[in-house]
Amino acid sequence: HNVSKLGYGTAIYSKKGISSVSNIRRVQSPHAEIGGFIRKKTTIARYNYGCSDIPTSGIDLVSFHGYNGQPFKQVDHLRDHVEAVVSVLERTGKSIFAGDFNTWTRTHIEVVEKQLVAAGFHKTFSWPYPGREIPLDHVFIRNMKLKNAITYRNESDHSGAVIELS
Repeated sequence: HNVSKLGYGTAIYSKKGISSVSNIRRVQSPHAEIGGFIRKKTTIARYNYGCSDIPTSGIDLVSFHGYNGQPFKQVDHLRDHVEAVVSVLERTGKSIFAGDFNTWTRTHIEVVEKQLVAAGFHKTFSWPYPGREIPLDHVFIRNMKLKNAITYRNESDHSGAVIELS
């Protein structure tokens, strides 16, 4: 769980308890945001749904909060942030890479999608941000299929999502 001094952050939760989650890591954006002191953080963890001694019995979970780059929204800095996260993931196996990607333009989406497709992922679900045509929030998965997805409103400025995979 990563929380800024203002209380914002990312988290990964397992209803089976912390013992089902291992190899918890944090990756910061290589580029600072506003004023040079804010770096978006990403939480990565291994969800062990079988025997924790067998690496193939788990799913890598990535709770991503992408480089925003206010006020310039630089695509290359978002690309660098995605690459920093991809570089610490296992090269194969099941994985969910999801969150607020801050994809403000179609170019942002295309760059991120190209990067993640090259890493074996495919975009499986995106949902709108209130008042915007282009979605900021996405789910990319590797070696799994989407069965169902819903969104819901909550206290955040972003809607939450529940995804069911097979």
